[in-house]
Amino acid sequence: WGPPQVAQLLVDLETAARDSVDEEDVPEERFYLGVITISPLGKGVSTLLDGQQRLVTLAMFLAFARDRLPNNGERNRIDRMLMRRAFGRVPEPRMRLAPEDHAWFAHFILPPGATKRLPSTAPLGSPRELLLAARFMEHAFDNYSVADLRNIIDFMMHHTAVVRSLAEQRPMFAPALPALPAPSRQNQIWNDDPFPAPSGPRYNVAAE
Repeated sequence: WGPPQVAQLLVDLETAARDSVDEEDVPEERFYLGVITISPLGKGVSTLLDGQQRLVTLAMFLAFARDRLPNNGERNRIDRMLMRRAFGRVPEPRMRLAPEDHAWFAHFILPPGATKRLPSTAPLGSPRELLLAARFMEHAFDNYSVADLRNIIDFMMHHTAVVRSLAEQRPMFAPALPALPAPSRQNQIWNDDPFPAPSGPRYNVAAE
């Protein structure tokens, strides 16, 4: 996403958070952030097929907010949304970008305090779109008070959701066919499976 799309997302979040008065997590009152499509790989890991830019922008927002809140507990709570941390293990990002983008994202966005150390000039090989989005967000956060950030983060954690589309490889069985007369000898085709069942992707959609 470029600055216009990032700006629109921030405005939507600010407006929705400001208009929200009920703090209960009621599904009917959730603010939907769009649709993502994933392909489950097992063990809680999925490939994100569609919606990368939206989720990257949201992750970037969380990182900028984390680095600007004064309370350690608040910062740690947001950091756990971005990273998996366990004693004796190397921290793992909850979202891994494409190789050409992830090195920059892992260095300048994900670590605590990283968004306050953005380079004044773009390092060689920096992904242009991510850098532009980060620069725009850096300026946008100059206008947020701590109370604004707390309100938006609380709204994001309790009142937002995405529509998740699951792309899974499942067999698609051929429809039942009426019984056919035995073919004559001259046009008989010897095949172990004259009506093979086709296979292909089938999609399930779930809101969460």
